Amino acid sequence: MNHIKTFLFLLLLTTISACNNSASNPREAAEKLTGNPKWYINEIYANDAPVFKNGKLVEQFGSVSFERYMETVSFINDGSFSGYFVGDTKPMTLKWKTNDKNITIFSADPVAAKGGEWTIDPSDVSDNAFSMKTQSTAYNYPQMTRIELKFRKEK
Repeated sequence: MNHIKTFLFLLLLTTISACNNSASNPREAAEKLTGNPKWYINEIYANDAPVFKNGKLVEQFGSVSFERYMETVSFINDGSFSGYFVGDTKPMTLKWKTNDKNITIFSADPVAAKGGEWTIDPSDVSDNAFSMKTQSTAYNYPQMTRIELKFRKEK
């Protein structure tokens, strides 16, 4: 009986580790991000509360509202990042780069860099999804707002 319990426990551990295919470093995360031609928005969180989920804006009393967000994004091997806002036909183009600990997305024009950088932690990147985060007072001045955008591989 103990052998069966041990076998089932090892099978469960193997299944859990197979499902958790997160990147282990920025280089591996970059390979996963560039390996998919287009990522689709799945969820948006402001200060850990959902404000966009299941294709719809979620009203949260007293929280930040998003009426404009990138519906799709792409990472190009040359360090370009492009995203299409809902209803736009021209992409917004930014830059991305790997660092020692994460990936950052930033404005290609340092003068126009108002919103700061977005970061992607390698543990937040898998074959099918990723999330990027930032903090800014731009959404609810003078309060600091934490924003997390979650994207998925297929719509």
